[in-house]
Amino acid sequence: MAKTDIAGIASPEPARPDTIRGHIAARIDRLPLTRVQWQLAILVQITWGFIIFDTDGIGARLYPFVWRPNHIITVFQYSVIQALQVGLGILLGVYLMSWVADRHGRRPAILLATLLGGLCIWPFVYVTNFWGMVFLSILSTLGAGGIIATHAVYLSEMTSPVTRNRVLLASQGLTALVAVSVNLLGFWLIPGQWQLYLWISAAIQIVILLPLLLWLLPESPRWLEARGRQEKAEREMARLEQRCRRAGHMYLSEPEHGLHPILIAEQRGWREIVTNTQYRGRTIVLLACWLLGYAGLIYGTGAFAAVYLVDHGASAHFVFLIFAVAGAVRFAAFQANSLLGERVERRDVMCGMAGLFILSWIVMYLIPALPVIAVFLPLAGIGGGLWLFNLYNYTAISYPTRIRATAFAWTDGLGHLGAWAGVTMLGPLYVLGPNHLG
Repeated sequence: MAKTDIAGIASPEPARPDTIRGHIAARIDRLPLTRVQWQLAILVQITWGFIIFDTDGIGARLYPFVWRPNHIITVFQYSVIQALQVGLGILLGVYLMSWVADRHGRRPAILLATLLGGLCIWPFVYVTNFWGMVFLSILSTLGAGGIIATHAVYLSEMTSPVTRNRVLLASQGLTALVAVSVNLLGFWLIPGQWQLYLWISAAIQIVILLPLLLWLLPESPRWLEARGRQEKAEREMARLEQRCRRAGHMYLSEPEHGLHPILIAEQRGWREIVTNTQYRGRTIVLLACWLLGYAGLIYGTGAFAAVYLVDHGASAHFVFLIFAVAGAVRFAAFQANSLLGERVERRDVMCGMAGLFILSWIVMYLIPALPVIAVFLPLAGIGGGLWLFNLYNYTAISYPTRIRATAFAWTDGLGHLGAWAGVTMLGPLYVLGPNHLG
């Protein structure tokens, strides 16, 4: 098999009987950047945003303002529910949808994730007992796990290595604007009309996003080629090329063949990310990053940020307004990061963003006044958000097409065990020590 670098570009080696030339991959990689790639990226990232911010950890938005004031559950029960949502539910969703993405295509997986996201959130309107919410917690984030497992994988396959980082980060910035809209919706409806908040969230995904995806989202030609479905890959590729020619008003250059050998036989699935020495080291490092990052940067603070604000005197309006401001600031940071392109390595960006996140939360812990939190919470959001999406993109392009979704599931998916453990431990720790030490 040909050796590939971290951007997924293969160097030519003698052909094997179980490989093909990668004709489709070569044609994709020579496509100019046009509005076609931007439209696909924007659609997928907006879908990610609404699924995640509407369903992923819905308890974090309801507990401080609905469940706790009405004495429905305790803080420990909340930590269990939240941990199941962001741990087990997403873990199951990631593996289920990565299986769908590898066996049936990237497009069906994204469609199914969107459908699950909308269907599994509205029952929280009616269920208010602990065990019922435990069951719903697992179901409610199956769609979130699905879109996590597929969004970066799909977009990395639809763009060339030269433009990939720019397209991914710039479009991923739109998720911050989705966060603004979702938090403004919470500002308007929570706590007084929290049931309507859930109904609107479900409707956005089922009534608006799902039909748009059915209409506009093509299958990944790279995936079709890697699965040996050459005829359909040719059809999808021809449509994509035609759209790019029309959008750019240009002729397309000839592809550079021979640089993209594709393995189509002896597929060993998830075992290859461990047994293949080329990928084993990447897998270990990525798994460690996901486990620790999800435990602290993403879901640990995500579960208790609103609770922390409320315990220091914030109202529901203040909390959702600060979260909306944080989303707007994060959008600007995403655009700045996308302009850096490949001039700064992703690992350096992730290291810097983790440092920004840590320093911001240290300040908020030592000086827990609302004006201070209002300044440093958006900075922590920049750190956490850019760390997360850079690691999404880094993970997706660390593996070849044939095992990309599976490898993403096993690294990011197992990483959600960190979310499960982190949030579960933070529940008891939150009520211990000075100023909610957890």
